[in-house]
Amino acid sequence: MSLVRRHTIGVVRAPVVDDGRGNADRDWSRAVEHESKGWAVDVGNTAEDTTNRDGDSIEYTLRGPIDADVLASDRVRLMGGLFLVVGAVGRQPGSSPLTSHSVVKLKSWEG
Repeated sequence: MSLVRRHTIGVVRAPVVDDGRGNADRDWSRAVEHESKGWAVDVGNTAEDTTNRDGDSIEYTLRGPIDADVLASDRVRLMGGLFLVVGAVGRQPGSSPLTSHSVVKLKSWEG
């Protein structure tokens, strides 16, 4: 039995479209979701919005398969919430497939 519970995440990806002014943009109204299995989930920081006092930030760090189909421009569904990917998706090569993994940082604001 593994000491780390492996989670399945939903990867939400929107197609890139022309915004009508010659710029590439994501069309979130046509986003599709696929599952990705084998992720360890670590809770990150939480923070209160002290200016507006009605919002909180929630962060997670995911560690999963090195070949996972996750991009920095995706959104991730985790435990019922929808999160933005923060920064690039890190790919950490190891000495074997068992020690190689992807690192994805997530963030969401609530309130």
